[in-house]
Amino acid sequence: MNLTQLKLFSELARELSFVKVAKLNHISQPAVSVHIKKLEHALGQQLLSRTSQTTQLTPEGLLILEDVREILRLCEQIKSKSNYRQGILEGHIRVAAIHSVGMYELGDFLAGFMKAFPKVCVHLEYRHSEEIYEAITKEQIDLGVVAYPQNRPQIQSIPFSEDELVLVVGNKHRLSRKKSVSIKQLHQEHFIAFGEGIPTRVEIDRLLRSQSIDVDIRMTHNNVFTLKKAVEAEVGLSILPAETIKEEVAKGSLNRIRLSDIDSKRPLAIIHHGSRALSTPAQVFVERLLDDSRKRQQG
Repeated sequence: MNLTQLKLFSELARELSFVKVAKLNHISQPAVSVHIKKLEHALGQQLLSRTSQTTQLTPEGLLILEDVREILRLCEQIKSKSNYRQGILEGHIRVAAIHSVGMYELGDFLAGFMKAFPKVCVHLEYRHSEEIYEAITKEQIDLGVVAYPQNRPQIQSIPFSEDELVLVVGNKHRLSRKKSVSIKQLHQEHFIAFGEGIPTRVEIDRLLRSQSIDVDIRMTHNNVFTLKKAVEAEVGLSILPAETIKEEVAKGSLNRIRLSDIDSKRPLAIIHHGSRALSTPAQVFVERLLDDSRKRQQG
């Protein structure tokens, strides 16, 4: 039994695909099978049930999975700590962010982080918030970045920033020259909304209900870029995070209007698995992101 075998087993438990694990490790599928067979022989039990169609953990495989992951985490942590004490940070960080934060708030930070720590490989992907919570729980990612963090079992949340929800209208809209408006002025307006269940949509719906405002929803989408394009096309107005529309406001294709009579702050948080210690690269990533956020708020 060796670390390579344990690593491949852990990845197979996550991916449930010999083909995917082979590609991730740049080896052949038969090589993965050989390593797993040797591990099963050393332990005297079958860990994976394989058919031509599916791969599943056996009860014996499920029983040892947490211990295998803990061994791998400790080995990675030993290596990271040793290197970091010598001034070298290296390793992998898997991050998933909601689109409206990852695309518009993390870009400059990530560029600076990767320049400062060129031996750290940061894998960033964009997912819906529910998928991020699920990926954290399943340990498919190390860190998630979400809006309106939720209290959930196994999830640790670290507040790091706030964005502002603002009214966004096209150049031909009757409110386009306003600097601020009451949310009551949105009653019966054509509206472009995030998809149902998206936390930002849930909060916007709550704000509208609290003021007995009914809007005429003409379009919904989960991607903020698509929502902005719909507003530019005068399909309707929308309420969006301020950071996501900076470019369009600067070039004059969209108009940002403050909502004067509601609390429009949108809390953002970093989430991770509550019962698992973060790796040294992930710890440094979080510390740097918190520091970057403080500096931006002060500046």
